[in-house]
Amino acid sequence: MNLTLLVENNPKIESFFKLNLSTWLGLEIATQSKGESALKFLDVNSSQINLIIVRARIGKEATAKLLIDYMATKNLNIPIIIVGESSGSLHPQVPNSMDIKLLIKTAANCLGITAKEMMSKVVPDFFPIPIEHFNDIKRPVCHVYVQDQKQPKKYTLCFEKMKDFDMSAINAHVVKGVTHLFVDKLDRLDFVSNITSELVATLKIDDLNEDEQLSATDQSVELLSKKLLNLGITEETISLAKKNIDAIRTNVKKNPKLSKLLDRLLSNKSSYLFKHTQILTYVSLHIIRNIDWGTPEQEDKISFISFFHDIALENDIQCEIKTSNELKRAQLSTEQNSLVERHAQIAAELVSKFPHAPMGSDQIIRQHHGQLNGVGFSDHYGANVSPMAIVFIVAEEFTRIIMKHSSGNMNQDDMLRELKGEFPTSRFSKIIEKLQTLNL
Repeated sequence: MNLTLLVENNPKIESFFKLNLSTWLGLEIATQSKGESALKFLDVNSSQINLIIVRARIGKEATAKLLIDYMATKNLNIPIIIVGESSGSLHPQVPNSMDIKLLIKTAANCLGITAKEMMSKVVPDFFPIPIEHFNDIKRPVCHVYVQDQKQPKKYTLCFEKMKDFDMSAINAHVVKGVTHLFVDKLDRLDFVSNITSELVATLKIDDLNEDEQLSATDQSVELLSKKLLNLGITEETISLAKKNIDAIRTNVKKNPKLSKLLDRLLSNKSSYLFKHTQILTYVSLHIIRNIDWGTPEQEDKISFISFFHDIALENDIQCEIKTSNELKRAQLSTEQNSLVERHAQIAAELVSKFPHAPMGSDQIIRQHHGQLNGVGFSDHYGANVSPMAIVFIVAEEFTRIIMKHSSGNMNQDDMLRELKGEFPTSRFSKIIEKLQTLNL
């Protein structure tokens, strides 16, 4: 029997590591929560271990170094993957624990598993999911089945797709000795991805490094978008939205220089949608803090609007569309085309139902592409566009310009000239002036 030893002290990270490694690579995982216990485990089981995945540091313990030194002393030749920041090591590293794709790829390389082998792996029609993972979700994203204990080839539907389940029903299966529930093999990757996102969304930000915080918030925002479109405004989505807005504002506070935050977003391979939202919040807050009518309440309002304005969009391609011509060139399906045209209206309708939403935030979201009803795109901004909407429109266009130049030389004067060319009228130029003091 070949085992992968995972040394990780965060139960939620351990949980989605195990689930993804077993699903994608078919690995059997043994876990330890600190280095000392891992050494004792290796003393007894080293002959069965074909891979070690270890956190660089657990608390004050240099966990990875502890295991590497032990391996050298015992003359053990077991590949090691270090998770977290670790300088000077020759072993493969996954600096960001939220980067599950890199972890899977690195583990596959260490074990000699090719991409072709991963894709051609024989999977049973009903794919087993350890029952403890159902404690991490409130509803499944696909139908879930239970195996008949007397007739192993028989599977019965026990939980319907997107229907909340009672935890007592899960506990009843546990009492009966059920260790796994099952999903259709075609649904397994979506199911695993959803559980991973749910676990990431519940992580405490203080337990993560700065890059992990960005990745976790990116995944959490994507999860919220799906939940809002499926569930609408509920206690669950309200709580998740507030957590994400707070995380994005915290990232602004931690980075007095925008380019530093942008570099981290780029190196993190964050989605365009999240980068856009994060930078837009940064730029919008700078304007509000430097305008004569700006207040802490207006800061809350612009942060709220920045977060929700594109929440209905499904992917980066949709998010990058800012004009009617770009929408035509994108050649989207009829359904996707309609979503992009109406995304401001959809977001505004969601916000109008959000308890204690900043007054007028739904109207500003409707106007952020120049159309008062939130449908389509406009090249001209009428007199009815509110001052706060002008702030937001300017901030969003400057964000687009920043992201366009992010991979090259970002000359602030040149970018501001480009922005002024887009908005030559005086009421826009007064807002643009506030960006001259932005610490880019």
